[in-house]
Amino acid sequence: MKSRLSADKAGFAGKKILLMLFIISNAFITYAQVTPETQKYREDPYGDPIYRKKGTLDGNLVRTYFFNDGQVGHWVSTGYPGPSGEWPKGTQHNYIDGCTPLVVSRVVAPGNGQVIHPAETSYREEIDEDPLNPNIKWVTQPVPGYVNPGSEGPAMSTKPLTWPTEWPSALNLTPEWNGYWYGYFGRGVENADVETFFVLDDSQDKEYTREPFFYYPLLSDSNRGGLGLRMEIRGFQWSHVLAEDIIFWHYDIVNISDFDYDSTFFGFYCDTGVGGSTDNGDDNASYDTKLDLVYAYDTDGIVPPTNWKTGYLGYAFLESPGNGENGINDDEDNDINGNPMIDERRDDGIDNDGDWLTYIDLNGNGKWDAEENEPLNDDVGRDGVGPLDRQYLGPDEGEGDGLPTDGEPNFDKTDKDESDQIGLTSLAIERLSNKGPTAIWPKNDDVIWQRMNYYSFDTTIQNSNIQILFGSGPFPLDKNRRERFSVALVFGSDLEDLTFNKETVQEIYNANYNFAKPPYKATLTAVAGDQKVFLYWDDVSEESRDPFLGYQDNDPAKGYKKDFEGYLIYRSEEPEFNDIKIITDSKGDPKYWKPIAQYDLADSIKGPDPIGINGAHFWRGNNTGLQHSYIDSNVVNGQTYYYALVAYDQGDPNLGTRGLIPSETTKIISQDVAGNIEFIDINCAVVTPNAPVAGYIPAEIEVGDKAGVGTGQYLPQVINPNALKEGAQYKIELNSTEDYPSYKTTTLQIVRTYEGQADTIGKNIDVSSIGKDKFSSPFDGIILSVLNDTLVNVVEEKSGWLVGESNLILFPSKDYTIKALTWPSDYELQFSDASNSLDTTRFTNIPVPLRIINTTSGEQVDIELKDIDASKSLTLQDTIQIVEYITEPRNVTNSRISWNISYNPPFFPGAEIVYPKEGDRFILSTTKPFKSGDYFTFTSKSARVDNTTAKDELEKISVVPNPYVATNRWEKRTINLTGRGERRIDFINLPATCTIRIYTITGALVKTLYKDSSPADGSISWNLVSEDGMDIAYGLYIYHVDAPGVGEKISKFAIIK
Repeated sequence: MKSRLSADKAGFAGKKILLMLFIISNAFITYAQVTPETQKYREDPYGDPIYRKKGTLDGNLVRTYFFNDGQVGHWVSTGYPGPSGEWPKGTQHNYIDGCTPLVVSRVVAPGNGQVIHPAETSYREEIDEDPLNPNIKWVTQPVPGYVNPGSEGPAMSTKPLTWPTEWPSALNLTPEWNGYWYGYFGRGVENADVETFFVLDDSQDKEYTREPFFYYPLLSDSNRGGLGLRMEIRGFQWSHVLAEDIIFWHYDIVNISDFDYDSTFFGFYCDTGVGGSTDNGDDNASYDTKLDLVYAYDTDGIVPPTNWKTGYLGYAFLESPGNGENGINDDEDNDINGNPMIDERRDDGIDNDGDWLTYIDLNGNGKWDAEENEPLNDDVGRDGVGPLDRQYLGPDEGEGDGLPTDGEPNFDKTDKDESDQIGLTSLAIERLSNKGPTAIWPKNDDVIWQRMNYYSFDTTIQNSNIQILFGSGPFPLDKNRRERFSVALVFGSDLEDLTFNKETVQEIYNANYNFAKPPYKATLTAVAGDQKVFLYWDDVSEESRDPFLGYQDNDPAKGYKKDFEGYLIYRSEEPEFNDIKIITDSKGDPKYWKPIAQYDLADSIKGPDPIGINGAHFWRGNNTGLQHSYIDSNVVNGQTYYYALVAYDQGDPNLGTRGLIPSETTKIISQDVAGNIEFIDINCAVVTPNAPVAGYIPAEIEVGDKAGVGTGQYLPQVINPNALKEGAQYKIELNSTEDYPSYKTTTLQIVRTYEGQADTIGKNIDVSSIGKDKFSSPFDGIILSVLNDTLVNVVEEKSGWLVGESNLILFPSKDYTIKALTWPSDYELQFSDASNSLDTTRFTNIPVPLRIINTTSGEQVDIELKDIDASKSLTLQDTIQIVEYITEPRNVTNSRISWNISYNPPFFPGAEIVYPKEGDRFILSTTKPFKSGDYFTFTSKSARVDNTTAKDELEKISVVPNPYVATNRWEKRTINLTGRGERRIDFINLPATCTIRIYTITGALVKTLYKDSSPADGSISWNLVSEDGMDIAYGLYIYHVDAPGVGEKISKFAIIK
């Protein structure tokens, strides 16, 4: 026994020596064969569980956990309460218990010559682990550096704080990429509305590095296990109504080992859970070969105890690895000329399908001229960004050189068609309860290999708690080689809806993961008021361009089409906005959200979009004109509201065969399972209006001077008291075109004087865009409306006898002869006795007992007379005509009748006529547009608190609701949690600084609350939990408010079961 053991040890030692010699002898050869890209990947730190992070994708109606080790979803349990494939978002209806990608290959172990099949994946259960230490899992793990270390979740395109300060050197990026999203199509390029990116490797899978296998994927690195694979993963979501039920998962797998793998499979393992954790034991699954769609559904379609109706979950197989060495057109595709593409590859430096487009040489000089605005098309350089992109920094490598460069659109890695894809080759469905050595659990490497290698589609297991494995292969995965695999998780209300959504999946995939892009997101600011919420936003959305729609007016020189059309304002009492998604299609399925306000361009596009979805049509607006602020007065104090300012585009009814309906920007407000807000996107806001503190004197505008001829009004209004500049003075200066009297008001500028410094803070503001119920963009917390009198009319209430006792009826009106020209001026008719002539008509030389002064200009004007009775004098029924001149000389040709004034007797027949006498005056007042030189001023005064007033308002302090009966409509919702959830009452109308003590009816202190917050919010909430952390009992309670310098208030409230 002793000698045999010694012999075994000696044999083992010999194997180790031979293995080390094998490693040493091959190390130098291996390094010579490693590409610079692979070498950089090898220099990345190993994947490690300490870098594991959990994120949430919720950019459309699908919301789910995902992990940067590759897992999507998680069995809903105490530690992971969801969401897990939740659809629609906010319903707590989960469809997935977990999914994960797999890679398996065939290897000969050097230690014993045995053929092994390492399967590289990660999952929550039934995985390989170290038998010596079960806490060590032999699974894929995240590689550090691809996310901000302080971020709780993986990097997300919509959350810049999750991005690393510097992207790792392994990505071979220039420093200009730092601070921008590492987009699939380039620096800062966000084709999807929401995108995530992370990297993992299989270095921690040490299963086959030990005796008897001794397989090391890198001969020079005994710390790296697995197959030597690196996986770059992206998740995509589009919020477009056609794509709102879909998540795309895209996998780039690189072989960084020293070995070529001649037979490799990529796959996807899924534990479906249609109905969530309470009802996943009766799932069915099937496969549609025509659609390349695996789908699962619940047998009875009902989930107890609430009996919600389940939909369908689909796994749409999209992109598969390619086999570029077998001489076969595996994917049966052709280039743009119709020629079959055989063994095409993404790493051969060839535009295999010929769809890459070089720049357009408009001037024919044989080179790209940026200053001539020559369109680049796909020739945008390695960073994927051209002059039409807002993140453009200037030309980079390969830009405008007429040759395809790695990183440019439609070439090599960015072109899905440049791979001879082999398609889906296997599908297996099993009962989840089978946890034996023959099950398709991730731990059973050889079973995974065998089931993927069957070339079969086994869907016999139904009406059970099922698990699904599907894959693609075999294909060669040589060292330094990169291959892809992608799937989409698709949801639908039924099989028909699922099939319809799969068509959208295919459209996005066929367009190289491109889809119609909504406009850029505006930044929304929301300010809570007393029974009001003030909203305002910037205009960045209005400069959006969409390459998906081609060039403006089909002219490359004009750049990509600008397709912004308008804004929608959504208000909801749920962060997912489900309660306002009430616009349904002809099947009754909700398709669109109902806004509280809509502003669109005044153009030819209005009314319902002609395309529609099953009878539901997007409303494109009423040509209202654009606005950048809104005051919501239909709110209740204490209620939390969720707002989204959504920009939408025009769509394109003529695009393709089906047309394209308008796209809206995303609206993402993320909540954790306890109902706490985790993330608010820049175009969203969460606001709770409340009454201000006691003694609050709101911010105000103090009206100043007004000068000029214009008779309109100006209405400055405070929209954000926190942004006001105390004591700032503003002068609004008006501009006009043309000369008097035909001038038109055009623009205004805003000049602010603050702390002795004068600045023009607004220039060339179109006056016509800020009229009635239309406001300027906010400045210093103020919005401005200018009500310009664009039409010149008589102001009847200001016209009439100013001095005198005459009862004659003088009626001003416009003239309608060819000599008529309404004049924007006020006039004063100064009378004398009838026998005393003050003037003579200009062209008929009739003496008249009056003269007329243009009080706007200060000049006397000429008079003419319609002498009805031909008496050669002013008599009753005649018409006085005011004569103005459009230019010099003042003759008949240049004269115009500006106003007629009929000279009539009293209304009452038989009344004694009282004629004007010396000194009587009649005023004609008119409306007048603002003119250059007109201005008005005002001063801003900040909000403040007056303690004297506060003392008088102590009696307004109260508790709401009172009594509290079991619940309160303001309480925040919880997600996927059992139990009571939040309880809450509010103390309102409190002083700015105070202490609230709450007692039982017997005088025992229950809780002490302290308020020292914004004067605009006079409330404080209490969760009905005592100082000891216990929920309070039902009953009557006393509260005492103590406000130093103001006073005290004692009252009571009741909690009723």
